[in-house]
Amino acid sequence: MQKHLLITISEDVRLMQGVRFVGSFFSNKADVELTLLYVSPRAEVGSGDKVQRSIDKKNTEIYRQKGERALEIARSMLIDRGFPGENITAKLMFKQFGTIKDIAREAKGGSYDAVVLGKRGYAIFEKVLQDSVTRALMERNIEFPLWICRQPEENRRNVLLCVDGSEPSLRITDHVGFMLQHEQDHNVTLFHADTGGAKDIDRMLAEASRVLLNNGVEKERITVQVAPSSGVVKTIVRETEKKAYAVVAVGRAGMKKGLLKGWMVGSRSMKLLEELEKAALWVSQ
Repeated sequence: MQKHLLITISEDVRLMQGVRFVGSFFSNKADVELTLLYVSPRAEVGSGDKVQRSIDKKNTEIYRQKGERALEIARSMLIDRGFPGENITAKLMFKQFGTIKDIAREAKGGSYDAVVLGKRGYAIFEKVLQDSVTRALMERNIEFPLWICRQPEENRRNVLLCVDGSEPSLRITDHVGFMLQHEQDHNVTLFHADTGGAKDIDRMLAEASRVLLNNGVEKERITVQVAPSSGVVKTIVRETEKKAYAVVAVGRAGMKKGLLKGWMVGSRSMKLLEELEKAALWVSQ
């Protein structure tokens, strides 16, 4: 089945981490449809004098040209990495409600399987969520998985899928299974950081394994690991770097105490995001 990703684009080619990650991660590129999204600022053309209105219009045109150039570079990067040109759509929109809100509206309207944020997109996301009102809005509106790529190292392999038996954990498991069903270069490790409070770990791991199998991930590509832990984030990061995983995948709610409680603010997830650089973080509610 075709996958469809929305990749947010920055005008700075040095910050196109999402593009680089996607280009490196997928081997079966014909099965992946990509929409590149650039949210451009717009100079306010108000009721000022004629000279000021002319300046505002020129600035808006400059913003548009920068966006189109960035989209062109991103498209070329992906084609160079083997994606068919007909699978790539470039989309430029002018900011209406704020960058993150505009991205969320596009994601909900476009039925994408995930939204890919590079370093700049993540920084904007983090800043926006410092406001509690906006965070509450995002809690309601972000119903799609996020892939956060701060500084991913290209050509890493495999997914560390953190499971805890919660509904969000099962949803991210289903997402990983769907994304990896035809990606034979990647295996999945079902990983549980055991702090001593979980019940029936074998059952939760078996349930997660069934979800992967139902998505077409072969049994031989699935491994299971339970690690005793006094600190969940530290354990995850240590395991990620030890085996050079390309992706760490977690359910947004994490454990009831909240691995990703309140999205990215004031929780263990912020620490996880701060620690993870070379691996991408996949998050689903």
